[in-house]
Amino acid sequence: MQSLSRALTVLAELNREDRPYGVTELAGTVGLHKSTVHRILVTFCEHGLASRVDDHRYTALDGLAALRRTTDGRRGPERALADLGDRLGRLVVLAKPLPKMAGRVLQVSAVAGSASAAPVEPGHAVSLHRSALGRAYLSALPADQVTGTPDLLVTLQRIRVSGFAHNSRPVASLPRMVAVPVRDNDGRCAGALGAELIQAGSIEEVRRVVSVLRSGV
Repeated sequence: MQSLSRALTVLAELNREDRPYGVTELAGTVGLHKSTVHRILVTFCEHGLASRVDDHRYTALDGLAALRRTTDGRRGPERALADLGDRLGRLVVLAKPLPKMAGRVLQVSAVAGSASAAPVEPGHAVSLHRSALGRAYLSALPADQVTGTPDLLVTLQRIRVSGFAHNSRPVASLPRMVAVPVRDNDGRCAGALGAELIQAGSIEEVRRVVSVLRSGV
């Protein structure tokens, strides 16, 4: 029962404030070794109790309610994503904002297929301004809620018109991708769906992939 007690202690501390926590900070607060806290946090992420912001920071999700949603809905979204990956024959990535940091932090939520470049895994951070996933997401937010350089704002306006974003080179762990916004049942931006681009610069490929992605949104 000691391991359960440790996990509950970490979970309580993680939920104490509405912000990300560093592994070192949590370990010092609860009096556990950093490697123990890290293992607990990874388990929380796997079960929908926490989410990784970057390599060393984590934030709490919606507790047991999130756990129930993750368990109940696991087969549906994952199956749909796998079907898209099969149709396209390449990596497909779903990215979503952290619930408490919408509009500011985006991360990989689910992955299907395999990338030709570095592996992409759930929890990986997604660049809002540089990646196709990030820009597709930002383009679907209300314009008055998005700030950035003049070049970024012009790019987002073009994406709003075309309905998709793409990047011609890898960004962090993500390969070249094309992405479209994902909206919830109320029409609000809920994330972005993207697929790897195999033929760099091929507008025919971009159009085909975008068409398939839109069928899965």
